[in-house]
Amino acid sequence: MPEENGPKGKNIPRDDPPLPNIREVMAFLRPYARGAWHWFALDAVFSLLAVAAGLAAPAFAALAIDEAVDGRIGWGFQGLAVAMLASVFIDIVAEPVRARFRAPIERRLTRGMVDHALDLGLPGRRPFDDGDLQNRIRSEAAYLPRYPETLLRIGTGFFTGAGSLAALAYVHWAFVAVALAGVGAVTVLMRRLWGALTAGQTGFDELNSRMVNAYTGALAGRRTIRAAGTLEREVERITTPLPALADKTREIMENFGRGAVLVTSANHVVLTITAVAGVLLLASGSLSVGALLAAIRYAQMTYASVAGIFDNGWFQIAIFRAHAARVLAVLQSPPAVAEPISDASDTGWPGEVRIEGVTLGGPERDILRRVDLLIPAGTTVALVGRSGVGKTTLAGLIGRLQDPDLGVVRIDGTPVTELPRDVLSRRVGYAFERPALVGDTVRDVIAMGAAVTDEAVRTAARQVEANVFIERLPKGYDSPLDEAPMSGGEHQRLGLARAALRNTPILILDDALSSLDVATEARVLAALRRLGRSRTTVVIAHRASTAAAADLVAWLFKGEVRSVAPHAELWRDPAYRDAFQGDPAEENAS
Repeated sequence: MPEENGPKGKNIPRDDPPLPNIREVMAFLRPYARGAWHWFALDAVFSLLAVAAGLAAPAFAALAIDEAVDGRIGWGFQGLAVAMLASVFIDIVAEPVRARFRAPIERRLTRGMVDHALDLGLPGRRPFDDGDLQNRIRSEAAYLPRYPETLLRIGTGFFTGAGSLAALAYVHWAFVAVALAGVGAVTVLMRRLWGALTAGQTGFDELNSRMVNAYTGALAGRRTIRAAGTLEREVERITTPLPALADKTREIMENFGRGAVLVTSANHVVLTITAVAGVLLLASGSLSVGALLAAIRYAQMTYASVAGIFDNGWFQIAIFRAHAARVLAVLQSPPAVAEPISDASDTGWPGEVRIEGVTLGGPERDILRRVDLLIPAGTTVALVGRSGVGKTTLAGLIGRLQDPDLGVVRIDGTPVTELPRDVLSRRVGYAFERPALVGDTVRDVIAMGAAVTDEAVRTAARQVEANVFIERLPKGYDSPLDEAPMSGGEHQRLGLARAALRNTPILILDDALSSLDVATEARVLAALRRLGRSRTTVVIAHRASTAAAADLVAWLFKGEVRSVAPHAELWRDPAYRDAFQGDPAEENAS
């Protein structure tokens, strides 16, 4: 669990690409929809059938009414029944078809963005802050699979409008003139609103990402914030964009409101004129009762199609274009560095860690300053210091969870920046205070995708005393996670079992023993040391007992390594003893 924030304000400058047009967005989405276009084609067929049924219904209704006036029930009634049943059926089956088309696009797009985000570099070095990146991946990318569907809705809206106008022309040319005048006026006014809505959505997304990023950073650095007593200042910093965000929301809603008022007003005006003209034509004998009702219905359909084209079509496209620009900005950003090719002969690692002249800056001060530290292979070193001194940050540098501003971290003489990602993950293992439980069952959590036997999983669990509570579960190691309620200490032991199973030459225990009682902690730590007597272990220690169990203690004070010595030797220094004295931020966070 991170104890301090990484460097802020050091991200690589970048600009989002210009808003893509319709063709560019479709070209971008096309590869993500491979193998799913037949669902889109089926949706298009259903949409066209729905348009046909919708256009046929008023004509059949008019015929049925005229037949009823003549005292008979003919095929007009039968045609109306078929058209209405077809509309109901299409409404039922169309949505599952659309979902089958959207699902693979959303899955592939999200996976592609996550994969590319991992190649953009570490926090503080990539072009996007953490919160902004999460917002683009989790929220904005989720909208884009609806883009082709929305274009289809616009297309069917044009078909509906054109068909309704053709039907009005068949009834009487005067109705067409009234409808076209209203549609033309609404179209001109709506085009202006579309540009304003696109700009407003872009501004909203940027402000929202800024606030999410500030919150994410504060959450990661909550210990440091609480220890420094700067909670109110952080709240103020996080909420600073709120007034501007509210203004943008108001602007977007006002534009939506203006569009709704325009469409609704024009609709009522045209319907009123259509009804008056229809009554006059009916009185003159130029129109039947059924034809009058059909004309009113077709006029309604004309304006419903116009409203759909703008409200559920072009207005949504404006939002999608804003989202697409921000998603493309992530995917078009070049990787930070090319990964070196993994060497198949990377075996026999002693596990020596050497940290040379490392400095890492924070938002207001350096977290680490000119740190030099040698961790001999096969030793257990405890990192000790009060909250905010850089313990978690220093531990994260070893496995490249972050990179320093200055200095170098070496493993067995090789800078970690020169090690491929897969090699580094085989050399350095982590166990965290709150491990991520990835998998469907308890066994999956411990194995974490590794091809290992059930006995290997059980052995790893026994080594960290996790087998005791696992075997009490209803299905033991095969218990689904949602049926396996666990305490914080039990969560930690699953993470420790995972680390024991991997058996990397270097193990980082990042507050991974904090929820265990003192006796269990001592037994688990001893088991991990027995598991690999040549393993290098780095423990972030908040208890004196943890530090006493280590071979050496690296005592951090104000971002520097003040001393490296056995715990018993350092204990004579009152300042060292103070590092274990009731730090509220540490206790509550643990």
